Amino acid sequence: MAEINSSVEGIRTALAEALGRLRKANAEYFEMLEKGLAASPLPIANQAKEFSSFMQRNVTATFDLGDKLIQAKDMQDALKLQADFFQDQMRALTDQARTVGESAMKAAGGLFTPKS
Repeated sequence: MAEINSSVEGIRTALAEALGRLRKANAEYFEMLEKGLAASPLPIANQAKEFSSFMQRNVTATFDLGDKLIQAKDMQDALKLQADFFQDQMRALTDQARTVGESAMKAAGGLFTPKS
């Protein structure tokens, strides 16, 4: 039994290390993306930055779920974690869609205002 527990802990450790490397690569990717968007002369750069921020939050939430799943005690615990994650992501998606919609409406409103 001790052999099984030590192999489970070894797997958890390996998964946690791999997830840490993925987090680091992800952070570097978004840092590079933000630098590129900051230097962009395109008029939609601000909307792209906002979208990038949403993506970053969603990916971070997914990594956080991975951390929690690695530590799950059993299948029931894992399923609860996934259900909670799904609900949180649906709320975040709703908020993000509202924000993007408001931003699009503002941008579209600017197109139709008379220029004097």
